[in-house]
Amino acid sequence: MQSFAIHNLENHHLARPKRAAEDHSLIPPCQAACPLHMDIREYVSLTAQGRVMEALQVIRSGNPFPSICAHVCAHPCENACRRAQVDKPVAIRALKRFAVEFGGDRMVECEAETTHDERVAVVGSGPAGLACAYYLRKLGYLVTVFEAHSQLGGMLRVGIPKYRLPREVLDTEVERLARMGVEIRTNARVVSLDLLFDMGYKAVFLTVGAHQGLRMGIDGEESPGVIDGATFLREVNLGLKPSLGERVAVVGGGNVAIDAARTAIRLGAREVNILYRRSRAEMPADDVEVEQALEEGVQFKFLVLPKKIRRQDGYLKVNCVRMELGEPDARGRRQPVAVEGSDFEMEFDTLVVAIGQAPQMPGGFGVRVGKGSTIVVDPVTLTTNRVGVFAGGDAVTGPATVVQALAAGRQAAGRIDDYLQHRYPKDAAESRETLVGDLRPETIEMIRRIGRIEPPALPPEARTADFTPIEMVYDWEAAVNEARRCLRCGAGAEILFQDKCASCLTCLRVCPYHVPYVDATGAVRIPADQCQACGVCVAECPARAIVLRRPYDRRQVAGELEHVLRSAAQTKPRPLVVGFCCQYGLFGTGSLSDLWREAGGSIWLVPVLCTANVEAHHILRAFEMGAEGVFIASCGEQCARENTEFWVRQRVEKARRVLSEIGLEPERIEVLVPSDHNGSTAAEQLDAFAQRIGTLYLASILMQEVRS
Repeated sequence: MQSFAIHNLENHHLARPKRAAEDHSLIPPCQAACPLHMDIREYVSLTAQGRVMEALQVIRSGNPFPSICAHVCAHPCENACRRAQVDKPVAIRALKRFAVEFGGDRMVECEAETTHDERVAVVGSGPAGLACAYYLRKLGYLVTVFEAHSQLGGMLRVGIPKYRLPREVLDTEVERLARMGVEIRTNARVVSLDLLFDMGYKAVFLTVGAHQGLRMGIDGEESPGVIDGATFLREVNLGLKPSLGERVAVVGGGNVAIDAARTAIRLGAREVNILYRRSRAEMPADDVEVEQALEEGVQFKFLVLPKKIRRQDGYLKVNCVRMELGEPDARGRRQPVAVEGSDFEMEFDTLVVAIGQAPQMPGGFGVRVGKGSTIVVDPVTLTTNRVGVFAGGDAVTGPATVVQALAAGRQAAGRIDDYLQHRYPKDAAESRETLVGDLRPETIEMIRRIGRIEPPALPPEARTADFTPIEMVYDWEAAVNEARRCLRCGAGAEILFQDKCASCLTCLRVCPYHVPYVDATGAVRIPADQCQACGVCVAECPARAIVLRRPYDRRQVAGELEHVLRSAAQTKPRPLVVGFCCQYGLFGTGSLSDLWREAGGSIWLVPVLCTANVEAHHILRAFEMGAEGVFIASCGEQCARENTEFWVRQRVEKARRVLSEIGLEPERIEVLVPSDHNGSTAAEQLDAFAQRIGTLYLASILMQEVRS
């Protein structure tokens, strides 16, 4: 390659203060569905650009324990992802796992200073308790966590199998809390809250979890060989190996039932059946967990309900009845109804009952308990009937997800801070609206279908021998490609200056997704719930009345260009070549990454959100500031947008005509597309372009000497 150097501006870009550009974006459905309201769109976008460290920073700013969530989050964000209306939702949890692993989250140290004298006790070390301790410590309080077991983690440690949550991940988070200054007391069962206040604690957060398994209430349920799911998983996770026999049945349809069944397989059970009184469609368990259980040999018997259990000849005789689905209940779920005369009997060695769990509250706490043995709290302040005592997590809501518990812990920390600082609690008002509504069929039709990339996993035959984690992490290329499927909901275009709009209908003509329309008054509208944030209308609007709701519009391109040209002016490279490059292909292992890593000399790159946002005047501005050549490098087949290259070539031709008019060679502008020319890479195409610009530059120097 020629001795032309590409100047890596990533670090300069990160060091510069952010420009004051107002964010008009709407809260996307994924963020609204997340109990922690994490900025999912932002960290997915950064991952798509290969900026993994920045993605991890965004994740850490919204989640105290991203390593844990990366493994076991129930990902309600994916259920809300509007990409599912096109093909399948973005694999948000798996992308978080990628950012955590490649970004080095385990090496991150969290620091906290003590700024308050008050001490707070956290009773229970499940996800809600750990999150509350984390946020209270960040607020400057002295915090002590009391745990009845020998190790911290609550249901994270005793309720989730190791193949789903590696214990070293949990241990790392606990160690990080300790290094922050959180005092940890294990084997310390709290039996009296009065004693905690006598010890000088000014507030107490109760988060004792829901460890008590529910019973079915049928005859024979107390028979030997019948065990509840919570107890079964706790014993296994604490290192015990219950004797199950060869044939095991699990009653229930949630994730605990799936965990119990898959654990039984790993303990050597020859046959494992799940008995569920509803159909597969009504199962609350995660679909991926169900599919993996099937792969591992777990058998499902739907629309079956045990009625009676008796022990005979060393076996459990389980009398069952077949069910059918009747009318929906108040929550919309169809109620199972027994089919008359359909009784039948099954025989098992062990029966695991995993139909739900409830808190088990010590009598000495003196807090009011309501339905399902849960603690009654004020929904805003999380206070109990006792002054200074707060509660949250499963002990209040009943069994919930890990991310819901983390959100409860964060809320509790804020409410305890309000209480100790004598402030009236207020919910933080969100200044932005939440995007609602589905994509229109005509918009869906124009969005490119891109298959979801699932994270790699161990083959079924390699899983069941032990409790080795089965899901592996994306490689770089897979993660970037999966992240690029994001539709960037809520960050699309808006007509910011309605008075400037001339109703020329250019935006209607150029939009690849048929989003803009003219309303009854004759005004042009760009519905925020439909725009795909490609930016074509922003670049083509003759009145410059349209911007993207995020500061990714022409101001961003112009600002990056000005920064590059100012930096180049300090080194005075000759000949100066400026390249506008798709930032999604530029970093990591993207299709343009060889430009970023391998070239040398005096080539300066301008990363842009999409090359479709580069306008003719940006190209001409580079020449005006001294560039000898300009190229635009798109990401080619990796592009998730439609017709990007068409718009790039349109603007390049426009700029070439201007160069011709002022006496410059049109070939000073080039479009580089990976594998576009006889399979050549972007770097090889740039090499040829650099040689051409070098030749033109030398020719111009010689011509000047002749004229002089």
